[in-house]
Amino acid sequence: MIVDDEENINNNNNIFNEIDDEDWILEKPISVFALDPADRRVLKVADQRDAVQKKTFTKWINFHLSKRQGLHVDDLFLDLRDGHILISLLEIFTNQTLPRERGTSKFHALQNIEQCLKCLEQHHNIRLVNIRPEELVNGNPKLTLGLIWRIILHFQ
Repeated sequence: MIVDDEENINNNNNIFNEIDDEDWILEKPISVFALDPADRRVLKVADQRDAVQKKTFTKWINFHLSKRQGLHVDDLFLDLRDGHILISLLEIFTNQTLPRERGTSKFHALQNIEQCLKCLEQHHNIRLVNIRPEELVNGNPKLTLGLIWRIILHFQ
């Protein structure tokens, strides 16, 4: 039993060592090779932190979306791009129906995201700094994680 507990502790401590250095660096632009090893390590840890946040936030969203039939997020950055999931999430939290664009074009996605951001800022006094609809529609990972974090802080 003591050996099992030690293995669990080691597995939990190794969460940031899941990505092999060689595999990680092959996914990066060639400019990363110009960095010294310490700077590359900082970038790697930041990428791993983002991966953990993405997984955690996806689970949090799916937990709340389970209150509605047929809604599920597989890839946080892709599935939030059209704004429909965000609108549904806000509807769950606010018990209000928000207007949404039904089309599939980028224009419709921008309108949906704009509706979400306006709802958060005007009706819930959530301060959103530098989060623009274009960034979320384009799937910007940092801003998507930042928006979800603000929503979690407000509604959790």
